[in-house]
Amino acid sequence: MRLLAGAAALLSLVLTGCDGGDKSEASGDKDTLTVQGDVPIAYVKRAVSISLNPTDGASFQPGGDLIIRQKSSASAAEINVTQAYTKGTGDVSDPEASYDGKKIVFSMNCPVANDPLCTGHWNIWEYDMTTGGLSGGTLKRLTSSTTGDDDVDPAYLPAGAGFVFASNRQRTTVDMPSGTDSYPALDEYERERVLNLYTMDAKGGAITQISVNQSHDRNPVVQMDGDIMFSRWDHVGNRNHFKIFTVRPDGTNMFVRYGAHSDGNSFLHPREMDPAGAYKGFLSSDLMPLSRTHEGGALVFVDAANFSEQYTPANAAVKATSGQSYPTEQALNFERGVSRYGRITTPYPLWDGSNRVLLSFAPCQVNKRASATAAFVVTPCANLTEAELATVGDEMSQTAEQTAAANIRNNVPPVYAVYMFDPAKKTMLIVAAPPTGFIYTDPIALQARKEPNPASTANSTMRGALATSGAGIPAGMGLLSVRSVYDTDGLGRMGAPVLADADKADGCTTPIPTIAPTDPDDTRAQVADLQSLKDPAKAAYYCGPARFVRVVRAVAPKQAMALRKAIGETDFEPQQILGYAPIEPDGSFQVYVPADVPLAVAVVDGAGRAFQTHTNWIQVRPGETRTCDGCHSPRRGAALNSSIIKDTVPAALTTTFARNAGETMAQTRTNNVASLLVPAMDISYTDVWADTAKTGGKKRADISLKYTGNTLADGTADTANDLGTPVPTKGVINYPDHIQPLWSRDRGANTCTKCHDASAKLDLSGTLAGTGRMVSYEKLMLGAPKIDAKTGLPVTRIEEGEVEIVRLAALVDNMASEGDALGLARKSRLMEILSGQTLMAGGEARTVYPTPTTLDHSKLLNKAELRLLAEFMDLGGKYYNDLNAGGVKDVAKLTQASFEKTVYPILQSTCGASCHQAIGSKSTPAGTAFRQNRFVLTGSPEGDFNVTLSMISDVCTPGSSYLLTRPSTVPHPASASASAPAVLPVGSANYNTIATWISGGC
Repeated sequence: MRLLAGAAALLSLVLTGCDGGDKSEASGDKDTLTVQGDVPIAYVKRAVSISLNPTDGASFQPGGDLIIRQKSSASAAEINVTQAYTKGTGDVSDPEASYDGKKIVFSMNCPVANDPLCTGHWNIWEYDMTTGGLSGGTLKRLTSSTTGDDDVDPAYLPAGAGFVFASNRQRTTVDMPSGTDSYPALDEYERERVLNLYTMDAKGGAITQISVNQSHDRNPVVQMDGDIMFSRWDHVGNRNHFKIFTVRPDGTNMFVRYGAHSDGNSFLHPREMDPAGAYKGFLSSDLMPLSRTHEGGALVFVDAANFSEQYTPANAAVKATSGQSYPTEQALNFERGVSRYGRITTPYPLWDGSNRVLLSFAPCQVNKRASATAAFVVTPCANLTEAELATVGDEMSQTAEQTAAANIRNNVPPVYAVYMFDPAKKTMLIVAAPPTGFIYTDPIALQARKEPNPASTANSTMRGALATSGAGIPAGMGLLSVRSVYDTDGLGRMGAPVLADADKADGCTTPIPTIAPTDPDDTRAQVADLQSLKDPAKAAYYCGPARFVRVVRAVAPKQAMALRKAIGETDFEPQQILGYAPIEPDGSFQVYVPADVPLAVAVVDGAGRAFQTHTNWIQVRPGETRTCDGCHSPRRGAALNSSIIKDTVPAALTTTFARNAGETMAQTRTNNVASLLVPAMDISYTDVWADTAKTGGKKRADISLKYTGNTLADGTADTANDLGTPVPTKGVINYPDHIQPLWSRDRGANTCTKCHDASAKLDLSGTLAGTGRMVSYEKLMLGAPKIDAKTGLPVTRIEEGEVEIVRLAALVDNMASEGDALGLARKSRLMEILSGQTLMAGGEARTVYPTPTTLDHSKLLNKAELRLLAEFMDLGGKYYNDLNAGGVKDVAKLTQASFEKTVYPILQSTCGASCHQAIGSKSTPAGTAFRQNRFVLTGSPEGDFNVTLSMISDVCTPGSSYLLTRPSTVPHPASASASAPAVLPVGSANYNTIATWISGGC
């Protein structure tokens, strides 16, 4: 049959496949087949009700088992390997075969009551068939998780070295600023404990953590070169996807292999295709959304030998236009919503010369009813008309009410069965169909295959990160060495696209000069002219915009801490600034960074503002030297700052430094002044390169952006540019402690809060809003609702199934993703106004917040204050970065549960019944209802709770908040009759109920 010719036909195969004889594909029986060489297969049986999404690291549902099928035939006998331990109340996942095909390592969670070896948590187990065969093998448990830890996703290391696996057992995350309290980290949804990668020996000992991430690292397998390939949940700010990474078994050389900027959200279960087959150099993977598709999507083949990204070929000789292809005959949906031809998960390429892929496939099924009063019936998508298919919505883009009213719902749990896919013939044949109530996933072939190289070596086709053992690196540290931040990819993420008018000041019309590349493998049309940038005799030397690198570490929230409100209006997690290092004129830098910590680096300008907000985490192991070509540089070909350019010394450069051939300027300088390798909290730079005794040897201007201790050019104290407010401790910035004091600092008549009080459009007062955070924070971080010019109604959209108000630009921009990674301070309108410079704020922000004309705000804050403000913005605009701060416990005392019980009914019967519904109301003329109205009720309890909090400006003085002052005054609304009674009269029962609820947050 042709692949996916119809879901009904596939359902028929599932039901009839078991009736076929034990025949091979070559014999002509197309309902069953055998893998070439008649090898057995293994897979897991799991309950159909299990939740399987990329974000679910260790899902459990009773009913799982490890199954061996004697042949890859629908009629072959099954062997339940684990039933004696699971007894219908345990679960099994993630089997992997040894290289000789005689052992299976897998993860099992079985209740303590079932057997003394069971712990009630996920552990790594091994089934050894070396002497007993398929049915007579021996089981042993390799890990022992009894304290809440879960070990999953095991795979064999070569040469009997043991295993790699994923686990949430880590307790290396430490709090801030003490750095002494260690605990398991939560993912960046603050939802479940993070899975990181570990290795252990063949007996389950010497367990070593080799990856650190703020969200899950999953599905490790060993490549033929000995490196470990896995799926990494890259979640920083708005970057939120799984991409394919590699790392050496010792944890060094962690780097992205494919997909960071390619179509599709989550590449899961990546594996190498048969190196002796037609797809040599390719990877197979399933590609899917982040959630709500039960870990299924499209089958994708990735040409990793010739592409680092979907549209980034290795060189101009590559003929293909895309690095990824979808081999199934009909297109499977790799996004959310209905996939009319089904979904695929856990593909396993065979290494038998056939190019075939074992996989789990579920046909498309929906729940359908004839009318709103009829019962739902599970219906194959093949039986739906085109018109009916068009009505099947994505539940994430519908409200709960819309989903409940629909007569066709995409909510049938997929029934995965094991199939064999032939990419040449475009056929998919049934191998194993699960019993009712179960699914079959994670199929593997129990066949011998070539063992990988046990010694991990640098992949010569990959570029951008090489790891070596560094002598002299301090204990617990690694060395990060970048050849040039100006070596950037075709997107120019450290090039012209991130520059602003302010970077072109002082005659620098071209801050980063460019030339044609000389490397024949380079696919870029223009690259940075490093020769000019490092030559003091040329204007470019004085225009190079990249001046410092900022190093930060991520710190995850603890379990059992409801801290989203304390973190603030941002998708970023808490971070700590570790310090700064200078960027030399050629764009190079070197800096020590702590090992085994999620790190990010940002290139900053001379005012301490980042050109980009780094949206993925990097790591080094103890003693590792991490050498990168540049910032987002292409991963193939020579470094832009190559030996030819590095060894060219312009005449106007000083010769006082001892220099070795092939060194970058940063390597030369740190070799001469080792103390510069240690990141400093002060941002300061003095030009040591230009030789003023030589022609053109003019020095760059000094930079001093210290919190305190700033000096003038003559060396005298520059106290006017010191912080007069509290200095952050150990690089931890908290809005209440460090930013709010900037607004209330006594500046005489120009003290910010004297003008920006509760009566102003921008209220910078420090009173507590309903969120438990300061009013000033809410005003800076949240834009006003966007109003439709024709209807006068607020513009809404549906996010995560909830109606949400579309808001205008805020003064502080807190959004960054892989597609929009400009630095947040440089994107924020507040920074433009306070610096007096045109940076990268959007046109809408400039329209909503025009430059004040009554007072020059660029003169209000000094250099240290602007630096601190830039750091707050660039870290994501968090309210608290230190979640052990004393004030955290006071945030969000007002709960949604209490709101829904006491306040929400009042709002629905008064405000929601008249002017404040997002859909408008019959009693209010169109075009007048929502002008300048921030209080918009959508009918979503969660959304309405949050917008209600925004109307509370002082929980300690309930009557002063808009939520009570507006409806208790007359007239309200302004267009009402002056003789009309107040909506909520002062002292009325409803007024007092709301007032009492507000004061509960004080």
